[in-house]
Amino acid sequence: MTGRGSGAARWLWLSLLGLFLFTAGPILIALTAGLVAVMLGCQLDEGNIHACPLLGIDLGAALYFFGMFGWFTLMTIPLGGIGFLVWLAFAAVLLVRRLRRSEPA
Repeated sequence: MTGRGSGAARWLWLSLLGLFLFTAGPILIALTAGLVAVMLGCQLDEGNIHACPLLGIDLGAALYFFGMFGWFTLMTIPLGGIGFLVWLAFAAVLLVRRLRRSEPA
């Protein structure tokens, strides 16, 4: 039995998760690229593409590409902060509506 309130609450939490992934996603991708480079014993930096062989395949260009995703956080963190304020306003409105609908004890 799902009521109207549970759907709104589910949407609210899923939107918060999406907002977090949008905000932190680029840095998580860059950190993962760095972790893969460390595990393979390769050098990863912003200056050049370095060779990083794995089973005869050079992953250097791909790791460099994903390593540069960290720069997107210059855009996603401010937008995520604004999005969080909007999310917080929606959450407050939903809470006030729910409290107004409930009958006093």
